Amino acid sequence: MEYLALAFIGFVAALTPGPDIFYVIRQGLCNGVKNASLAVFGILTGNIVYLSLVYLGLGSIGKNPYFQLIVGFLGGIYLIRIAFIIYKEKVKIDKNCEVSKNIFKEALFLNLSNPKAMIFFAIVVTPFLSKNIMLNFISLFLGISSAFILAAIISSKIELEEKVLNFINKIAAVVFIAFGIKLLFVSLSAFEKIIGN
Repeated sequence: MEYLALAFIGFVAALTPGPDIFYVIRQGLCNGVKNASLAVFGILTGNIVYLSLVYLGLGSIGKNPYFQLIVGFLGGIYLIRIAFIIYKEKVKIDKNCEVSKNIFKEALFLNLSNPKAMIFFAIVVTPFLSKNIMLNFISLFLGISSAFILAAIISSKIELEEKVLNFINKIAAVVFIAFGIKLLFVSLSAFEKIIGN
């Protein structure tokens, strides 16, 4: 069940309007599924880089109760704050079409230039560290991949409306608040462990 929850969170987070998903959608709208797929491949390559870095860092310190206390608390506050921001945000799609020869590189650098991605991955995986961390990362990655692939296919077939993306924002805000509260409970549990010792 935890793995499905992580996949769902990854799916919703990836669909939340931001530079990566807009880049994929614009490629689909302007240039079709082939170019949108190249964009997805670039973004997912960046995600693999970030997930690898987080995996290496969390493998050694992730189960430390002090780490869980800090990341759980700050992560919970961060996700709740992001939820309120995206809930109020009005989405605008840039439909200016340009054909680029380096879609993969552009998508990769767009993703890697966003250090919030690594913070997000660290926050999302922290509550699930008691189980198999590799399966957690795979579940998260599969959820993210599914969202980007779906966006590439849909945007190349139909024109996405801004109201649809605004609706996705509302759903994502609810999911982020729920997960932010879960992280605050992780932080509380870690605090109880610390004071219990």
